[in-house]
Amino acid sequence: MGAEHRLAFHAATGVDDWRMLYCGPIAHFTVDSVHSGVAFAVAVAELDELAQHPPLIDVRPSGVTVRLHDDILDFTDDGVADRARAVSAVAREHGLAPRPDLTQDVQIAIATQLPIDEVLPFWRAVLGYVDHVGDDLLDPRGRGPSVWFQELDPEKPLRHAMHLDLAVPREVAGRRLDAAIAAGGRVASDAAAVRYWTCADAAGNKVDLVAWPDLPLPEDEALRLGSEGVDAGDLAFGRPAPPAHPAGPPAVVAGHAELERGEAMFMAFREASDLVDWPVLFWGPTAWFRTASLASGTALAAHLAELGGADRLHVDLRADGLAVRLARDVTELVDADLDLARRISATAHEFGAESDPTQVQTVQMAIASKPDDDVRPFWRELFGYAEHGPEDLVDLQARGMSLWFQELPAEKPLRHAFHIDVSVPRAVGRARVEAALAAGGRIADSNVPEWWTLADPAGNKVDIAIWPDRELAG
Repeated sequence: MGAEHRLAFHAATGVDDWRMLYCGPIAHFTVDSVHSGVAFAVAVAELDELAQHPPLIDVRPSGVTVRLHDDILDFTDDGVADRARAVSAVAREHGLAPRPDLTQDVQIAIATQLPIDEVLPFWRAVLGYVDHVGDDLLDPRGRGPSVWFQELDPEKPLRHAMHLDLAVPREVAGRRLDAAIAAGGRVASDAAAVRYWTCADAAGNKVDLVAWPDLPLPEDEALRLGSEGVDAGDLAFGRPAPPAHPAGPPAVVAGHAELERGEAMFMAFREASDLVDWPVLFWGPTAWFRTASLASGTALAAHLAELGGADRLHVDLRADGLAVRLARDVTELVDADLDLARRISATAHEFGAESDPTQVQTVQMAIASKPDDDVRPFWRELFGYAEHGPEDLVDLQARGMSLWFQELPAEKPLRHAFHIDVSVPRAVGRARVEAALAAGGRIADSNVPEWWTLADPAGNKVDIAIWPDRELAG
């Protein structure tokens, strides 16, 4: 991606619905149901402007997110503004309101004092990702966070080998920064403001709050503004302020009662031997159905949206298929969802779409801290997430990876404060581990056959978890 292409998109007319994040141009439109969201997706898939450039469309009960590229590094001036305008026109025809303030994108940064080519193959294998421009890795399913590698000076101490980068619209950055600081965080560095701010929680875990992709400025001008002490709240550049957060306590997705019900539904799905299309992952059963095109995938989604009980479906539509999740997580599942999963599979098979359970996985980030460090409020406010039980934060849009908070014993050193958890189907777990070992990794710990903790050559850790999924037949 050249900076001139990014700036040209910012300067284009008729793209006010869109924001530029790590994934490239992205928009979010509110809907009142899965049915209306799928109808919008069908219309988008029929656009002539998108025939050679199928977008990535995520349908949720309350909104639809559309991405025009897999990653900003792919972004060129190939008519993308025309495609953005065409999608927005369809949204207006369907009476959908844009909510650009609900867009954001997360990537994982992995630091290494070893050469990157000694570390990257491990992560490619363990995540099932593919190589991208430079030293990046991308999820070929377009669902998980991207990964980039930061080669450090061998003389620099490596305390926090991973960190997260959170890209948000420029008009949102100031509010997120203020809220995160009020929740116990601090600005660890503003040397690159107003491009990004490095923030830290009470335990010292770091995250970059990033605005640069969405700034209609060359990078050197953004740095100059930062050196002049421009506040994050002054970066809207003519955009209206986003809607204020509702007053009241933080949003809580699941309390004790919901977690108990979710545990019962989790076990019911694990014990259902006929749901072979539906591996059970961290946040519930998910299926993948292959289709010949985005248009055929949206057509199948339209059939699924007509099924009774489909009002909570989460559908990710891609050029080669669609992922279907029955609800945001297991706490929202009900007994009737067992039958709904069977009817979805039957409908997909009648449509000619084959299931491929190997294509589903869930990635979450684990953040460690000591007992006296109350770090979760900082991450909740910075990410705009909701509390889910006593240990987790989840994206209310059900697009971003969840955050799990791991309390360490006070005497244990906090060297690797982040690690990645990858929930995969039981059928592919051991093969994923073997591929990662062949790529230079090692087993740091395990509870075979439920999970393995693997480490890359630099010592960064990842858990491969197959325990949520049902036992294999035979």
